[in-house]
Amino acid sequence: MKSNNKQINILVLNCGSSSLKYKVISMPKEEILITGEAQRVGIKTENASTITHIISGKKKVIKSPLANHSTALKKIFNLINQEKNIKFDIIAHRYVHPGNYFNRPVRVTKSVLTKLKKTLPLAPIHNPIVYNLIKFCHKEFTFKNQYAVFDTSFHKTIPPKYSTYALPGELIKKYGLRRIGFHGLSHRYVMEEACRFLKRNKSTQRIISCHLGTGGSSICAIREGKSVNNSMGFTPLEGLMMNTRCGDIDLGIVFYIMFKEFLSPDEAENILNKKSGVLGIFNTSSDLRDVIKNINNDKQAKMVFNMYVRRVKAYIGFYSLILKKADILIFTDSLGVEEPILRKEICENMELLGIKLDERKNYSYCGKIADISSPDSEVRILVIPTNEEIMIAREVYRELKKNVSRC
Repeated sequence: MKSNNKQINILVLNCGSSSLKYKVISMPKEEILITGEAQRVGIKTENASTITHIISGKKKVIKSPLANHSTALKKIFNLINQEKNIKFDIIAHRYVHPGNYFNRPVRVTKSVLTKLKKTLPLAPIHNPIVYNLIKFCHKEFTFKNQYAVFDTSFHKTIPPKYSTYALPGELIKKYGLRRIGFHGLSHRYVMEEACRFLKRNKSTQRIISCHLGTGGSSICAIREGKSVNNSMGFTPLEGLMMNTRCGDIDLGIVFYIMFKEFLSPDEAENILNKKSGVLGIFNTSSDLRDVIKNINNDKQAKMVFNMYVRRVKAYIGFYSLILKKADILIFTDSLGVEEPILRKEICENMELLGIKLDERKNYSYCGKIADISSPDSEVRILVIPTNEEIMIAREVYRELKKNVSRC
């Protein structure tokens, strides 16, 4: 049977560590029928949790306690069900870490769920949440197919010289230990959008993509349209300092604390993933946006902000060396798009790498894709709102067409 272009509405659920984005997308036209986001889910924060729900340009903002992602999803389904003229055919989930089981989208079956259950420890903040949401959706919508789309697929091109850990070979082979990398859907999307915006062929470009989120953050080096390195490693714990994750750390500290505090591996993992990062230092909030509000009157906030900036700058410098200078530097996701002071501080004193920001353009940025680089900057600096949901819908629709063509 040949594939066709029958309209299919896909409900995309994109679960972050402290957010749940959702879109109903009509494919193949990529028409957004419903869009929304639950923010500040299950975290300690100064502001109230909210759900922003948008249909036909009309926005509702609902302030509501969101103790966990399941609570958020139930409220999201209630909002979607109120739209009588819009139905969805398929549910698609962003799944962070499939281990070595999958490297392309997969329809969720009992055997797939069994494999996914084995991956829960690999991304302890994200995987258990998404796994439970998949089970919840299976119970509520038994007649609808679900697909899992993986954050790691884009990074399968990272070469061994960057993906190999200096560990005993037998352990690497036995457990498939390597730099896997994450936020691949976002990095791929903004890479393609940057090249479209600048009218450049991605096969000729060297790109550094900074996905700076209120939950997780990562930086990706991209050459000729392919990922060659990512700041996250075998798990999302490595790399930048994040909302509750420590990022890069001397492992000797972990062993020292475990010994001194008589901690089990689970207890140590809980500290590194859920009690460190911004929350560990700032204490009153895990959201860097709250830190930024207080940097002028709170020494602790200023220190946290500087720590975050320093780590981002370090990775940009490293990846500039790998790429032999970048052509494009991209800022994306919540912090990368919403916080001009963060972009300013990251780009400060980076002229040696060809990076020079135009402050007026930076502070006047107001949405959509924009070039904020100085006219004499060798590197084009772009701000691009990410759209992982579109990438997820594209991947699922591509998979559906493949399955139809095999019939």
